[in-house]
Order: sequence, then C-alpha cells, then structure tokens
Amino acid sequence: MSEAFWNERLDFLKAIRTGWCNEDYIEFLIEKVWKIKKPVNLVDFGCGFGYVGLLFLPLLPKGSTYTGVDISEKLLKEAENIFEGSGYTVKFIKADLNEYESEEKYDIALSQAVLRHIPNAEKVLGKMIQAIVPEGLVICMESDLELEKAGCYFSGLDYIELGMTELHRKLYRTELKNGGRDYRFAMKIPMLMQELGLHKVGVRMNDSIKFINPMEDEEKHLKQFKALTEAWGWNKQLSEIDKTDYISGLMGRGLSREEAESYVDGISKISEYLMTNKDNAYVIQAPGTLISYGTKKSAS
Repeated sequence: MSEAFWNERLDFLKAIRTGWCNEDYIEFLIEKVWKIKKPVNLVDFGCGFGYVGLLFLPLLPKGSTYTGVDISEKLLKEAENIFEGSGYTVKFIKADLNEYESEEKYDIALSQAVLRHIPNAEKVLGKMIQAIVPEGLVICMESDLELEKAGCYFSGLDYIELGMTELHRKLYRTELKNGGRDYRFAMKIPMLMQELGLHKVGVRMNDSIKFINPMEDEEKHLKQFKALTEAWGWNKQLSEIDKTDYISGLMGRGLSREEAESYVDGISKISEYLMTNKDNAYVIQAPGTLISYGTKKSAS
C-alpha cells in the first residue's frame, strides 16, 4: 500500500486497535513464553502511530528501546507526538518496508497487522530476520481473513445468511492471483519462519475477543460501539452514489455485478441494523489473531 493510502488511515487504525488485545496476555508472553528478563531493543516493522510501542514498552524490562519504521509521514508524526515526554527511548524511521535495510541490529523485530497487507510479504519477513542479533526474536501478530470474517456475530442479524464469506474469499483469491496481498499469510508465517532459518518457532493466539455489550457501562459501550462501527464503515448508510462507486470498485477486484451488488447489500444491512439497534445490539468479534514467533540461530 502507498504512503498516501496510509496517510488517510489514522482514524481507522486507532479505531481498529481499540480492544485489540489484553495487556495481561502480552505480559504473560513476555514473561513466561519469550522469557524477556533484560532490557531489549525492539524494532517495529510497519509501526503506524506506534501502537506496539505503547503496548510493549510498559511491559518490557526498564531500559528497553523502541524503533518504529513506517512509510507514512502522517502516522510517524502522530507517533512522535504520542511519545513526546513519555520518558521512553524511541526513534522513528520513514521507509518503505520493501526497500528498508536496517543499519542496526535489534534484539526483537516485530510486526503487527502489517504483513498481510504487503504483496510478497515473505521478503519483509526475511528483512525482519536480518535486522536482529543471533538469538534475537522475530514476532509477527497477524489475522487470518478466514478466521476474522467467520468470527463475527450480531444478535438479531444472521451474518452467515448474508453470504459474504464466499465473496470475501473470491476477492482475496483474485487479488493474490494477480500478484497482490495474501490475506491468509498469517497461517503461513510459522512455516516460513522455519524455512527461513529460525528455530524454536511457536504460535499462540491473541486471547482478546471484542464484546460490544449494550448492558455494560454506558460510556464504555458507546466507546466500543463507536470504535467498531467506524473501523468497518458500519456507522453510516451508503448513498446511492456510494453504492455505485463501491460496486464498481468490487467488480474491478474480481466480483461479478451480481456478486458486487450482493456484497454491498450485505454491508448496508449490517450498517442499518447496527445504527437502528445501537442501544440493544450485542456484537461479538473473535478475530483469531495468530502470534507467531521464532529465534534466530547463533552464528556457527
């Protein structure tokens, strides 16, 4: 994706990461699984506004540092503003991940919700491995589209009946066939880590499930509902012009007109249902995000 694309995605990125994970689970991974006991230097491939740094630095041993790499000037500026005065040692680098070659060596290279958006992401995974010291750790936190879309439930609305799963499947298969992104890349990462020379490869699953509960504290419910609907564009009804443009775009991505119209109809039904029932609709999202990790072998 281009810099211009991500420059316009700041609000989306912040919304989609609301409730993305439970800090106590990340703390468990750091302490019990990865056993990080000493300060580490962490590089974040595709850092966006620095979400991973905000999540990891308070949980890592004191003295750890964070370097974020991203193509978007706007997102990096937001990250700098967020960390200003934080007391943490941070640095941000503007670069295209396909071209980036790290001049430094880090203890940990991490990416979160990035690789599935990059064509030929295996190349970037290789760059992450090159960026770490021997016995360093590579961590990839990625969602598989099949799990993500299947893990949606709306009380009062039969999501499965909308028939969008097959349409999503056709869209991403067409894109991959044409040299685009691989939305199932998350499932391939552990295998690729092993084949690229890492050892002690393991896979966990993010334990966070978004539960939009209208019977919960009103302020909390409104915040969660707003974040969810804004992230996926379910916070407004599409105009006829919007629908026409949307259908045209989907046809350009491999759907027939009938399929594109069905897809847009499904989006409209979700939006209409949520906007009409915002005070009583339960929504559950179980994205099934995989957390894959591996260790770089010591030089022989």
